[in-house]
Amino acid sequence: MDTQHEIRDFTHHTCTNLMLKLKILLKKLKSGDTLHFYSNREQHDNIQKPFSKPPFSLAADKVDDNKYHIKIMKE
Repeated sequence: MDTQHEIRDFTHHTCTNLMLKLKILLKKLKSGDTLHFYSNREQHDNIQKPFSKPPFSLAADKVDDNKYHIKIMKE
């Protein structure tokens, strides 16, 4: 389920809503797949620690003042 063609924008979600949405979306990922989405700075700060540990790896690119392109890969 590589969503590279469709990057969701979660910048207006609360951190709690984003975490719930990520739990659902990441549960559906197969090993080797990557979830792409946009987050704001606060969301980025909150998801870095929990999703940088196995079975996930996280990469983030700042694309605007308060917008990050997040990639979470399931190992």
